[in-house]
Amino acid sequence: MATAGTAIRGFLRLTQMPLGYDPANVMQLGISLHAHNPAEWGRIQSREARTAYIEHIRDKIASVPGVSTVSVGIDATPPDADVQSSFIVDGSGDGEQPQARVMLVDQRYFGALRIPLLEGRVWNADENSRGDFVAVVNHAFSTRYLSSSHAMGRQLRIPGLTAHMRNQAVSAQSTAWRQIIGVVGDARDDGVDQPVVPAIYIPYTASTRSWAQFLVRTEGDPLTSLHSIRAAIASVESDQQISNSGSASNGTFTLSEAIERDAQYSRQRLFSVLFGVFSAMALGLALVGIFSVVAYSVAQRTTEFGIRLALGAPRAHALWVAARIALVSVAAGIVLGLAVDSFLGVVLAHWMENVFAVGGLFAAAALLALGALLACLLPARHTIAVPPAEVLRYE
Repeated sequence: MATAGTAIRGFLRLTQMPLGYDPANVMQLGISLHAHNPAEWGRIQSREARTAYIEHIRDKIASVPGVSTVSVGIDATPPDADVQSSFIVDGSGDGEQPQARVMLVDQRYFGALRIPLLEGRVWNADENSRGDFVAVVNHAFSTRYLSSSHAMGRQLRIPGLTAHMRNQAVSAQSTAWRQIIGVVGDARDDGVDQPVVPAIYIPYTASTRSWAQFLVRTEGDPLTSLHSIRAAIASVESDQQISNSGSASNGTFTLSEAIERDAQYSRQRLFSVLFGVFSAMALGLALVGIFSVVAYSVAQRTTEFGIRLALGAPRAHALWVAARIALVSVAAGIVLGLAVDSFLGVVLAHWMENVFAVGGLFAAAALLALGALLACLLPARHTIAVPPAEVLRYE
């Protein structure tokens, strides 16, 4: 019961933790740009051609009935987004290169995930096509690295935003200074249970890859629109398809599914179900065992109760004698069990990565005590309801 209570509390805490974005009715569609057609792939190797091609697909998806918002990103799908990179803020020392998560997205990304804009603005369509000189940061970035002054108007530079991958096309000004034009709310992009990390959002057109992801928000279940979305993508190029793989970079899944696949989320859910079932079985067996043993012990004293009643003892006294059996023996067992559990609480809390569920233990102890009390009172009440003469002839 102690382990189950701790596991269930940890899982409930995880499910109620604010994510900073709304995963409901959002689906990721991963595509590889003409992965099976080398001739067509050669036609769109430039950054500008890839941008036009991706935007054409985005427009087709947005035209599907039931689709409300479509955003483009590159490895920017929560709850596990892109890797961290070093950056330089204006006014910092040359040797200072702190780390932040660099998110390559379009201007519709924040609306698709419903990440609130706290200050400033998001870049527009023209700035998105150019891909340079603008950036948006999250609140954690503003608080940690720009706490001494206003975030708006500050400049930063990302030296690592160069072509270091195969089939990557970057703009000539990708590593130039970028002005911070907006601050958005914090979103958990490093796992559902991890603290929010500082993040920099820049237009995805600054560094295009041979693949892209589309975050599609629909009015209902996004999977019901999947067939129509496939047809819309195929209308752009007959050989262009979305991937059915489960990988984060090139998969098709809802964000709710992605959260459920998160390692910590899956582990806590498994612990909750596993220990919950076994603790329920253990509690049931304990209740049955206590009730049976105590009821048998009380039944064995039927003659004693008859003698007490025959000598003038009140019925309440007989009930108290029966209840005292549970109050002494069962209470001793419960106290011993709580003492052991309090000793193991630190170990359980560390192993389960959560606060030890003391309240669940006392609830279980109260249930066991109630079961033992009923086991005493029910046979005792039946005994004292019988005339003393008949009770004395019990054996």
